[in-house]
Amino acid sequence: MTTLFAQRAGQGPRVVLVHGAVLFGALTWREQLALGERWELTIVERAGYGRSRHVHDGEDPEVDAPLVAELLDGGAHLVGQSSGAVVAMLAAAQRPEAVRSLTLSEPPAFQLAPDSPAAQRMQHDLERLVEQTDADDATALRRFVAIVGSNAQVGDDPPQPLIDGVRALRAYGEGRPWTLELPLAALAAAPFPKLVISGDHNPAFEAVCDALAERLGAERAHVTGAKHTTPHAGAAFNERLETFLDAAERT
Repeated sequence: MTTLFAQRAGQGPRVVLVHGAVLFGALTWREQLALGERWELTIVERAGYGRSRHVHDGEDPEVDAPLVAELLDGGAHLVGQSSGAVVAMLAAAQRPEAVRSLTLSEPPAFQLAPDSPAAQRMQHDLERLVEQTDADDATALRRFVAIVGSNAQVGDDPPQPLIDGVRALRAYGEGRPWTLELPLAALAAAPFPKLVISGDHNPAFEAVCDALAERLGAERAHVTGAKHTTPHAGAAFNERLETFLDAAERT
């Protein structure tokens, strides 16, 4: 049976962490290892990345979703960053009975903000990046960081994990996050608590997150200091997430 590799750390109620594009599991959630004092962390490596590279050629939330849903056995809090937040939405809708709470950070779900010029421009720029094959991987990586506003340090000679990540991004199939029909009605009706986080750095993600929170009836939060890569805000992100998880545990 096909499964995703996942690093496990800590003890306590279980939290499944799903990374987005380019920055795979350990790079995305490095600051969240501190939460292992109170929570059992399952840090997923999505299909096309790291030790899950054999599962699929590259980014495809519809490939990842059922595999992440399998990791929810016994019940877990589910946290998704960027395109990993789209994966988390799809997985939660497939197994709502196994979800204790759902946290979504800056998903590139631009279809939720059709009236936002910034959101539509970012979608266009990402489409061009994926479809242009003439640029080398390092150039494509720098373009990606500039488009989404990541705080990743690329430099002139990017480390191999980032090169591998941008290759997975450029192998996108048809299931790009902004083309998918998201299960918003099912998620809104599900009884588990929801939280939507943004980094307050780009009107594109603010528009998407505002719309998503409204559609889901979710709590809305801003965690600044790390731009699109909100988990890298460290203590600020962890404190907001842990406050939400604690409240979810009580309910």
